Amino acid sequence: MANRWIISADIGGSHISVASFVEREDGFALGPIHEKKLDSGQSKDFILEEWVSLFKELSLDLTKCCISLAMPAPFDYLNGICQIKDQGKFIHLFGVNLKDELAGRMGIMPTQIHFVNDAKAFLMGEAKFGKVSKFKNILGMTLGTGLGSSLKFNGEIVDAALWSSKFKEGIAEDYLGTGWFVNWFRQNFSIQVNGVKEIIESEDLLQMAIPAFEEFSSNLADFILKRSEEVPLDAVVIGGNIAKAHGFFLNNTISTLKLKNNQTPVFISEFGDKSALFGAASKFFDQKVLLGLDQEL
Repeated sequence: MANRWIISADIGGSHISVASFVEREDGFALGPIHEKKLDSGQSKDFILEEWVSLFKELSLDLTKCCISLAMPAPFDYLNGICQIKDQGKFIHLFGVNLKDELAGRMGIMPTQIHFVNDAKAFLMGEAKFGKVSKFKNILGMTLGTGLGSSLKFNGEIVDAALWSSKFKEGIAEDYLGTGWFVNWFRQNFSIQVNGVKEIIESEDLLQMAIPAFEEFSSNLADFILKRSEEVPLDAVVIGGNIAKAHGFFLNNTISTLKLKNNQTPVFISEFGDKSALFGAASKFFDQKVLLGLDQEL
C-alpha cells in the first residue's frame, strides 16, 4: 500500500496514548501524539467512543488507515477479543470482540485493525529504534502498577509474561511493581502512598524511601540475574512509571550485578511511554526507518 497512514495506540488501565505515522519515500514520518486519562472501569460504549474520538483526531479518513493497538494481557490478539478479567480494569470489555466493535464504529474493515501485547510492543519499539537496537538477546521490562516483560531471542520478540514467575517468597510482580513500594511504606511507617511518583515528589517521603530504593535495586538485580541464568542476555531495557525514578535505584542495580560477575548492560528507555506506540506501528514499517525521533517527545 503506497502512502500508508498508520495509527497506533498504547492502552492501559488509566490512559490511552495514540500516535500517527505517514509513509514517505524515505521512511515513516512521526506525526502528532495525543494522550488522555481514561478510566477503564467505564462502560464499553464510553471507552470505545473515547478511543475512536482520539483516532479521528489524527486522521480525517480512517478508511485509509492501518490501526495497531497495544493491549495488556490476557487478550486474544489475533481475533481482537478482550480476555481481561478480575484485574480491576476493562471490566465491561471482557469477552468483547474489539476488532469488530471498533471497525463498526469507524466504518472500516476489521482487517485494518491489529492488536499486539503491550509488553511486546514496548520491546519492539526499543529493539528497532532505541538504545538496545544493536543487541541480539534483550530483556524488556516495564515497571509500573504491574510488571510487564518481553524477550527478544534469536530474532523473535515475545511476551515473556514473567509477572507471575516465582521470585523470592512470592511472584516477581510482588517485588517489582508499585505495590511493593506501597506495602513497604505501610509496613515500615504505617503511611499510605499511591505510588513512586508521589514518593519522589515529596522531600520527606523521598528521604524515608532511601532504604526502599536500595532494597528495590537489589530485587531488580536478583531478577535480572535469575533471567540471565535461563537465557543469555546481551542487554536489558527498562520502561514504565517506576523507571522515571531510575536515578534512585539504577546505579545500585548495576553495581550489584557487577559484584555478582554479571556485566549485562541495563538501559532506561529514552522514549518512555512512546516505545509501545513505535513498536505497535513498526509491524507495518518493513525495512523503512522512522523519521522525526529527534523532535520534542
